[in-house]
Amino acid sequence: MKVTKEQFEEINEMYSNGEISLSEASLRRDNLERRRKEELLKIKSCPNCGEKISYGVFSKNELLGYSETEIINEYIEKKAERYCEKCGKKLYYKYCEQLVNERKELKLLLERNISNIPVISIHSPLKWNYKVLGMVTGQTTTGTGVLTEFTSSFTDFFGVQSGRHNKKLKDGEDMCKVQLRTQTLNMGGNAVVAADIDYSEVGAGGMLMVCMTGTAINLENIDIIGKDKKEIIKKLNKANERLNWLSKYKPRSGAV
Repeated sequence: MKVTKEQFEEINEMYSNGEISLSEASLRRDNLERRRKEELLKIKSCPNCGEKISYGVFSKNELLGYSETEIINEYIEKKAERYCEKCGKKLYYKYCEQLVNERKELKLLLERNISNIPVISIHSPLKWNYKVLGMVTGQTTTGTGVLTEFTSSFTDFFGVQSGRHNKKLKDGEDMCKVQLRTQTLNMGGNAVVAADIDYSEVGAGGMLMVCMTGTAINLENIDIIGKDKKEIIKKLNKANERLNWLSKYKPRSGAV
């Protein structure tokens, strides 16, 4: 039986869940690593290009690791079981750059359009048919500052609100909404209902905390919020799913 990346991940998960001890997890990982090295030594030629595999000091052509192979196979049309340094090194650097660029594009798309996901305080909007996914929360803390507090108190005395103070509150609210929307996307949802917001002072240094809670839902008759928003939210769901998939790849230092 071949050693796979999934076997290492399974050991890590078992340790995280408390099913095995740290020493047992280390022992199992060491055994898998030993078997993996034995398997590699048995491979005499590259499965992709057929070049001879060698581990010498002066003449070396090793196989790329599992993580490098996975990144190449994510983008290349004709996939191979493994790649060697001669045929795979350039491919690896090429697709690492493509991976990073795709992540940036997906993040930018999400940042620019995530505000289209509805966040409303109503518990049961009229004619909305939806499935409840779970609670989502957002928190942010900002310093109001002594000057801002004084200005707010002084202007409120004359019935005028402090613009600087309100801007910090608004920024905190917006950040919380982004957190709610992001969590909703990660749960496969497309809207937030029953949203509630709360403000509280933290400590004695003028720190203000803004907290929001809501219920993530999957709106089944999404047409009700408008055709344009429906299409944008569909793109957001696909982009977020793709970004989460790509997040499992960890290019080694210096690859990009």
